[in-house]
Amino acid sequence: MALQTMADEDQSKKGEDDQRKKKTNKSKSYQVRKECIKRKSMELATLCDIKVCTVITGPNGELQTWPDNLNACKEVLDIYSQNLKPEKKHKQEDKDLPTLVESKLAAVNRRICFLENKNVAD
Repeated sequence: MALQTMADEDQSKKGEDDQRKKKTNKSKSYQVRKECIKRKSMELATLCDIKVCTVITGPNGELQTWPDNLNACKEVLDIYSQNLKPEKKHKQEDKDLPTLVESKLAAVNRRICFLENKNVAD
């Protein structure tokens, strides 16, 4: 019985060690990849002569940017925001209700005619 308890404790310790190693590996991987992304952003900005901004949210919720100058990041994000395409609006939103109903009714009538002609042909 004592051997079983010791074996269980050893398994428990191995599991905890594995969890710590995984957490450490993820942390190291995050740091390496984060620096790589920042470096690539810098290279892209330099080689292509463009404005680049990278925003990274870390595993603990910390926010990091490249470039470190927040005003430079804000400038790029403002350009991005200004260039977002507005969502497509339905063409019918500009019409008043009676016109909308008439256009829907006309579309239904066209569909009925199409289906009637299709059934006659078959």
